[in-house]
Amino acid sequence: MKQLWNIQKNFLEIKKMPYYWRLSNSIKDSSVPKYLPIRVRINDEYDFLESFPTDNEWKYMQESYFKNENIGFVNPESGQILKYGKNVNDFFLKVMKNYKPKKIFEIGCGAGFTIKFLSENGFNVIGIDPSEYSFKWSQKLNFELINNFFDQNTIEKRADFIFCNDVFEHIPKVYEFTSQVYDSLNSGGVFCFSTPNSTQNINIGDISMFEHQHVNMFSENSIKLILQKAGFNKVVVNYGKYGNVFNVIAEKTKRSCTKKKKNLKGICSNFFERTSLNLNKFEKFYKNFGDNCCFYVPLRCIPYLALVGDFGKSDLFDSNQSWRGKYIDGYSKPIKSKNDLKDKRIIEKNFFIGSITFYKEIKKMLIDHKVNSNKIFSIYNL
Repeated sequence: MKQLWNIQKNFLEIKKMPYYWRLSNSIKDSSVPKYLPIRVRINDEYDFLESFPTDNEWKYMQESYFKNENIGFVNPESGQILKYGKNVNDFFLKVMKNYKPKKIFEIGCGAGFTIKFLSENGFNVIGIDPSEYSFKWSQKLNFELINNFFDQNTIEKRADFIFCNDVFEHIPKVYEFTSQVYDSLNSGGVFCFSTPNSTQNINIGDISMFEHQHVNMFSENSIKLILQKAGFNKVVVNYGKYGNVFNVIAEKTKRSCTKKKKNLKGICSNFFERTSLNLNKFEKFYKNFGDNCCFYVPLRCIPYLALVGDFGKSDLFDSNQSWRGKYIDGYSKPIKSKNDLKDKRIIEKNFFIGSITFYKEIKKMLIDHKVNSNKIFSIYNL
């Protein structure tokens, strides 16, 4: 088998990986490539993992952001409005009730369902999003939208509150973005956001969180370092109630003259050594079981399947029923769901669960559907 990845001390490249930016009812063509390489390195200053697309690759990624497509979890097509969507909306509402801001903006507002929810609870929010998708929903839900990317010139008069959900991980040079948010806030203003918590993945050398659009993978320490460097002195990092996310509150207070604490020891330093062991283990696993294995949670399995050049050989499964029968660009088989576990031929196969967050929950469900527990694997037990 030809090795399709390259790993060094501070660098990992997967040479060809499906570029996930939409779900489709059929295999569709687009001017956006179905595959892009992905490269990840350590940002030593802020202790997080960052990918670094070329200018041409970033051009394609920007193109996808402008289209009438959205795969975020706070929209009607996601099937997550009552789970992930409810939890993150409740978080934003609780913080707003505490601070009672007047001038509020949401960066990357997508379909605007958080804006709608907050409006129903007495808060007027202006959305910021470059996509055609967001423009369409702003017309449907009648919310004010700045239909462009956020930068230092977007907000003319400073805001009291700026928030975003599943955006912080998408921003190249996120430390510059954070400074722009800081400068766009009034004194006493608040920057509030929810973003994936990659601490556990980093600690075990897991690449399941690799996505082209997720250019940043954070630990709690890295988030605090980035926000403090931008000028936020009062930073609170909480853990979300659904999934594995950080819920962050950063207040723009007067700059402190006190001596800053020494940074905690970074967790990323040995990531690639740990990862190299995992990738070699997965290659051996796939060689043994690839033709007789199903992969659960597509987004978390795609990076591993790309390692071995599987772009449609294996069955993908997800518990989200709204994804059943849908296609990810670059993968030629549609996604299956729990309903397909009624097929005896399927439950006799091996299963690799890509998500470490929902591993126990999914494993229990598979066992309940008569899958042999000895045939259920993850990056933990290869």
